[in-house]
Amino acid sequence: MSGNPHQGAAGRAGYPYQQYGAAGPSSPAPNTFAQPAGGKYHTSRGAPQPGHGTPVTPAPQSAGGARPGEAPSGSKSHKRKRPIDKNLPKKIEPYVPESKLYTELQEFEKKLDATITRKKLDLQDSLSKPIKQKRTLRVFLSNLAADQYVEVSDLGAGDAFDLESARIPSWTLKIEGRLLDQPGSRRPQPNPPKFSSFLKSIHVDLQRDPNLYPEPNLIEWHKQPGLPECDGFEIKRRGDSEVKAKILLTIDYTPEKYKLSAELGKLLDIHTDTQTNVIMALWQYVKLHKLQDSEDKKFINCDEPLLRVIGIPRVPFSSIPELLQRHLFPPDPVVIEYTVKVDKEFNMGQTAYDIEVEVDDPIRETMRNVAQPDPALTKEIVELDEKIGSLVQGINHCKLKRDFMLAFAKDPVGFINQWVASQSRDLEVVLGDMKIDLAELRKPDFYNDPAVHNAVFHLLRQQDVK
Repeated sequence: MSGNPHQGAAGRAGYPYQQYGAAGPSSPAPNTFAQPAGGKYHTSRGAPQPGHGTPVTPAPQSAGGARPGEAPSGSKSHKRKRPIDKNLPKKIEPYVPESKLYTELQEFEKKLDATITRKKLDLQDSLSKPIKQKRTLRVFLSNLAADQYVEVSDLGAGDAFDLESARIPSWTLKIEGRLLDQPGSRRPQPNPPKFSSFLKSIHVDLQRDPNLYPEPNLIEWHKQPGLPECDGFEIKRRGDSEVKAKILLTIDYTPEKYKLSAELGKLLDIHTDTQTNVIMALWQYVKLHKLQDSEDKKFINCDEPLLRVIGIPRVPFSSIPELLQRHLFPPDPVVIEYTVKVDKEFNMGQTAYDIEVEVDDPIRETMRNVAQPDPALTKEIVELDEKIGSLVQGINHCKLKRDFMLAFAKDPVGFINQWVASQSRDLEVVLGDMKIDLAELRKPDFYNDPAVHNAVFHLLRQQDVK
C-alpha cells in the first residue's frame, strides 16, 4: 500500500495516509466472540485454549455509579389558577385612545405565538430525523517489543545467560484512532467521540504457525452496550520474530447502512446506504421512468432492469421494502495489513489510515436547546401575564365607576331612584324576602334588567374576595 506524505496526529509528524471510503474489501469473519475491557485501551493478554477467540477480562465496574432516582410517591397539590382575562372592554376606546394600540399588540402577540409554535414543531420534526456530518477518523498502528533475545557475542566475559531468570520475549500490537478536527477549525472540539464509538467490531488475524504458539491467532472484539468507550486497543502475544497481521474494522453506522447487491447497486448507482435512502432512490427511479400504474397508483410496472432485481413484473410499492431485503448485505469492513516488528523496542507504522465516518451535527444540540422551553423565561412570561391581567381588571373597575358617575351626572334624580330600587331589590335577595313572579322569571327581559347585572357583578366580586 502506498500513500502520500501527510501530517499525522500530534507528535507523529510525517505519516503517509490512505483514504478509505464507506466500504472496503470484503472478508469472511469467523464466528467467535470476545468481551471488551474498560479503560483507555482494550487489551488482549494471556494464553487461552487454542482454536478459540481470545477472551478479554472485563474491567471492574465502579460501585459508585449514579442510579436513576424514583419519583416521590406523594405529589404536591397546586392551587388551580383562574384564567386571566387580558381583553379590554370595546366601549373603552373612545375615552382611552391607547386601548387601540394595546389591542393591536394583542393581535401581534397571537401571530408571534403561532409562528413560534410552528417553528418549534418544525424543529422537533427535524430532531426526529438524523442530522449527520461527515468527518475523518485517522487510525494509527504501532507495536512494542519486550524481552527479546540478545546475541551471545554481546555478553561480556563475566556475563552468563541464566535460563531460569530469563523472561519470555513478547510483543504488543496497538490499534489507535482519533477524530480529526474540521478543516479551518480554529479551536479543537471539546470531548470528541472516542475511537471505539465508531466501531462495531474488530477482527485481527495473525499469520503465524499455530503449532509453535499456544495462543490463538484470531482475536475479536465486539461492541457491548453499557461499557465505556476507549481510545485504542492492545493485543499482547509471545514471540521473537516478525508477524504479519490482517486487521478488519467494521464501522458502526447510525442509522444502519447496508451494501447493495451488484444488480441493485448498478440500477440505483449506490454502493452503501441506509434502507430509507435506498427506497427513496428506487421511488425516484420509478417516477423518472414513469413505471407507476396509470389505473392503480399503488402498483408498479417493472421495466427490464427493475424486473431483474425484483423478479415480479407488477408489484405493489408497499411490498418493495420486503423484496429489497435479499439485496441488502452488511457493509464491507475496512481491511488494514500491518507487520509486527521486534528489531527495536518501539515500532511505528509508516502509514496512517483515514476512514470517512459520520457524526451528529453540532447544530443538533442547538436545535434541541431551542425546542425545549426555558423555565426562567416561562416563569417571567407568566408573571407578566398576571400583571397585565391585574391592570386590565383595574381598568374594568374604573370603567364601572366612570359609568356610575356619568349616569349620576346626566340624571341625578332618576339615577338615585333607580339606584335605590336596585339596592332595595338586593336587600330583598339578602334577607330572603324577595317576591318575584314565577311567570316573570320565564321572560328573557327579566335577565336584561340592570338590577340582575349588578347582582351578578356583586356576587362575582364576593367570590373574588374569598
